[in-house]
Amino acid sequence: MTPPPRSLARNFLALAVSRLIQIASGFFVLLAVARGLPLDAYGEYASLTALAGAVAALTYFGIQQIMIREMAAAPAAAPALVGQALVLRLAMIALAGLGLAAVPVFGGYGRQAVLGLGLAFGVEACRSRAMLGCAVFQARERMGYEPPLSIVSGLASMAFVGAALWLDLGYTGVLAGLLLAAGLHMALVWRVAAGRLVRPTFRFGTAALWRMCAESAVVGLGIFFHQNLFRANTLALSFWADLAAVADFQAPHEFILKLEILPQALMLAAFPALSRLAPVDPPGARRLFRLLFRHTLHVMALPSILLAFFAEPACVLLFGQKFEGSAMVLRLLSLALAPLALDMLVNNVLVAIGRQRYALYYAAAALALNAAGNWYAVPRYGAVGSAVVALCSYLWLLVFSTRFAARHGFRAHGLGALVRVLCAGGACLGACFPLRHLPLAGLAAGTVVYCGVLVGLKAFGPHDLAELRSVMQPGPAPAGRPGENP
Repeated sequence: MTPPPRSLARNFLALAVSRLIQIASGFFVLLAVARGLPLDAYGEYASLTALAGAVAALTYFGIQQIMIREMAAAPAAAPALVGQALVLRLAMIALAGLGLAAVPVFGGYGRQAVLGLGLAFGVEACRSRAMLGCAVFQARERMGYEPPLSIVSGLASMAFVGAALWLDLGYTGVLAGLLLAAGLHMALVWRVAAGRLVRPTFRFGTAALWRMCAESAVVGLGIFFHQNLFRANTLALSFWADLAAVADFQAPHEFILKLEILPQALMLAAFPALSRLAPVDPPGARRLFRLLFRHTLHVMALPSILLAFFAEPACVLLFGQKFEGSAMVLRLLSLALAPLALDMLVNNVLVAIGRQRYALYYAAAALALNAAGNWYAVPRYGAVGSAVVALCSYLWLLVFSTRFAARHGFRAHGLGALVRVLCAGGACLGACFPLRHLPLAGLAAGTVVYCGVLVGLKAFGPHDLAELRSVMQPGPAPAGRPGENP
């Protein structure tokens, strides 16, 4: 049975609060580490975390999405499904750990780098298991558990990282603090998930385990390529440039990715509804998709415009004077905010309709082209060249994900939203330009003007609530706005 509209809103609100807490703690860690470590030490920290994350991306393996989808379809089978997911996740963590252990042997790493790499992988492994527990909240549509757990883990990460920097323990101390916080979060998540929602059972046949493994492999490879696309530029800079270039790229890049946490909350909240609607009410699923696509574009365009315009003062304010040269990197990467958020939405749709193999194809192609682009651009243009390659890669993802979704009837019909964004964005830049030497006043004025133009163009209104209600109950599609395709 389809949940009432308030269920989606309530779950999104809970996830939004949780993600805002994660954004706050994540920004504290990012800014504190960028400011507290020397430039080369921050570059080495970024290189090691990118390498550990690239290998650990194998552990996700699409298990969460398949578990959520199957639990939504067969709630009674939830204990066995969670047990299968746990076994697969632990197996993938062990496999990834063995692969990463071979890297220092052939890479000539020093003792401190080996320790840092091990700590970074431990952080990723704890996050991987915690995300599987949070997927149980998502499958049961009980996301209200996430905010208090995020508060505890966020405070722990800020406290441990702050202590490491205060005691001058270097980047290994920072990673040790992050590992303690990630381990605490993992333990608390599973205490709630297994104690209050679904107690896993491991009484299942080998055939069921292999079936989940086969289904999640397609999603997992796509996620592997997606996740490593976000790390490919940092790794390329660590191979073909110096540590200062790594730092100049990674600080703005990580800042942009952390801003994607909030739209990700919306996608996570909507995924169970999309999974249920897609097989039984395809028109309703398509209307929900278009509604989310439209407003994600409206919302994510604003920080993109403001960051691109005020890139120079933003870099100095956020990361310190030593990152003044990162302004062009931030300006370029800020243009990827909306494409990345929209691609997350389209990927969730592809998984919900069982067409996740497409993500494998275009993400693998994007990663290959990214590597080739970095091979050419990094030795010549350094961090700025790598930022151009990253932006092109993220645009590639959106172009092809929307194309494949459209093949199965999920067309965004986003032209009207794009025109509104262009009008509001132009007005926003017009308001910011006279205040370009007063960044805070310019940000406030640009935000007010942008939102005012969107309201004037009727981008938001009661029709959205009516459309959401129509999605959650069977029936004919609403008429929509004049001139907009149904």
